[in-house]
Amino acid sequence: MRILHIGNIANNAYNNAKFLRRKGIEADVLSYDYFHIMGQPEWEDARFDLVLDEFNPQWDQVDLQGFHCPTWFIREELAPRVPGRRKQWFRGQFRLEHLVRDPVRWIQVFVKYRLSCINGGDRYSPRLGDFFKIYPFRKWFQQWFRHYDLIQAYATEPIHAMLFAPDRPFIAYEHGTMRDIPFENSTTGRLLALAYRKAGKVIITNPDVIGSARRLELKNFQFIPHPVDETKYRPKPTLLRHQLVDQYQTNLILFAPSRHDWVLKGNDRLIRAFAQLRKETSSRPILILCEWGQELDRSRTLIRELGLEKAVVWTPPLNKMKLIEYYNAADIVLDQFTIGTFGTVTPEAMSCGKPVVLHFDRTVHEWCYAEMPPVLSAKEEKEIFGWMVELGGSPQARAQIGQASREWIEKHHGWELVADRQIEIYRELLGK
Repeated sequence: MRILHIGNIANNAYNNAKFLRRKGIEADVLSYDYFHIMGQPEWEDARFDLVLDEFNPQWDQVDLQGFHCPTWFIREELAPRVPGRRKQWFRGQFRLEHLVRDPVRWIQVFVKYRLSCINGGDRYSPRLGDFFKIYPFRKWFQQWFRHYDLIQAYATEPIHAMLFAPDRPFIAYEHGTMRDIPFENSTTGRLLALAYRKAGKVIITNPDVIGSARRLELKNFQFIPHPVDETKYRPKPTLLRHQLVDQYQTNLILFAPSRHDWVLKGNDRLIRAFAQLRKETSSRPILILCEWGQELDRSRTLIRELGLEKAVVWTPPLNKMKLIEYYNAADIVLDQFTIGTFGTVTPEAMSCGKPVVLHFDRTVHEWCYAEMPPVLSAKEEKEIFGWMVELGGSPQARAQIGQASREWIEKHHGWELVADRQIEIYRELLGK
């Protein structure tokens, strides 16, 4: 079977395809018009030290120490590259000449729209104009899709799979996109809601979106954890630990690599809890933070106001090979404190044998985990502070929780589990 993974936010498609290829599945990745540094294979698997342009990294100018982007990872550019953030998910414009030049295709789009309204129900039915906005890139997507037996579409890409690969099954891969987008009163929202309903299967990676799946009245979803390779993320000694201890004369290293987004991540709660730790205990902790996220300046300001500048260590955004070094150098990893679940930071750190503190709502996870992960739940500042104190004062507790975390990952979150569950879906949809 030939599987095309389209869209590569956070390297999820790349990692999934890599796992599947270990199992003998011919899986390719198509990444188009997306050049963010954290969605590139080099970010995941290469070793390098340079700080690069976040939105336009020039890999040919970097010593990647022998790493080469695999040939099955296909990078394409549909639209001229522009500096800065990409906020639109398509660049096409529908013009009247499209109808005149290709009236048969226009009729097909119109019929598909009518059938979508009938089969999808009126609640999330797109408007005819929504299809016009997608239409200009039809030939490009069809050219790629025709080479594959099945399409696994990430983020908003299920829209293209639904419209331009009608003769083959597609999977919609959710990694945060189901929380809000399908409920927006927009072209993207309406079409994505319909695509979720028409997908052969919807893969959910964030347990908290079960509410969104039910709101969309989906029956075709299945939980599969985020792709994390526990053979790469693993406990190991690192010189970085000794360097940090010597440089900052610390006896407790806290690491919080999540981006700065106070609403989603609760960075301000973490910083205030750390300030209390510095004030009320005799330990000499440091907090390592990464310089990325839309509210980075707010975090810097809060740190300055609380007098923490000498106790906070800033790093640039860390490629994954460097991130592993920091996980292993840390005593405690802190993730996010608002939404009640985790992305990749928590399983990566657990895989490295580290205790993780985050807001973890057990009720959100009961539908998808038979055994809860041994994470330490905290939401408010006093709870975060409490775990800092308890773990900070007990190396034995840190080691025990870290070992249990590693064992849980191997049993419930390993790369083979992730790959095997996807292969089961492929066989179901392809009848093999």
